Amino acid sequence: MSILELFRRKPQPLTINVPLGTFTLQNPKKDNSYEGSIKWLDTEALVDLDADSTDSRTADKALASLHKIVEETARWDRRLREYAAEEMSDEDGKVEIWEGDEDSDGDCSYITKEKFISRLSMGFIHIKNNGDVVFYYDMDEMFTDHSLEIRANVSGEILFAGICG
Repeated sequence: MSILELFRRKPQPLTINVPLGTFTLQNPKKDNSYEGSIKWLDTEALVDLDADSTDSRTADKALASLHKIVEETARWDRRLREYAAEEMSDEDGKVEIWEGDEDSDGDCSYITKEKFISRLSMGFIHIKNNGDVVFYYDMDEMFTDHSLEIRANVSGEILFAGICG
């Protein structure tokens, strides 16, 4: 095999196998995150672990953050949902939602914070190697096809919650 053929070869995926799951870096030359999934309470959540091709320890840092979060999944999930409900509710504790008939007369629907919380489901978690975490919750079409993005850090500080997509 010539040197040129070696450079043209597609790099082999890199895999991390841990009790939480399997995370794969499909193309080490151009991808910057390991992808996998974990069990998040009663559902499966997709996970991205940041990686830096110049420093293999970055994926280890992201994986350590994921372990720390998973140790307290129920507490994290409850706090994230409550924070989002508080951020999105009005002074009466109601959350204005967008679902409904597009041809309606523009009236808004409101639900309680508790109902809002119950309709969220974890979809995706992005763990950055600096300790920042972005959680994406599916919103059961309360805001058409949008998601809920919640930013936090691994120490437990929640920084932001808002609609995205």
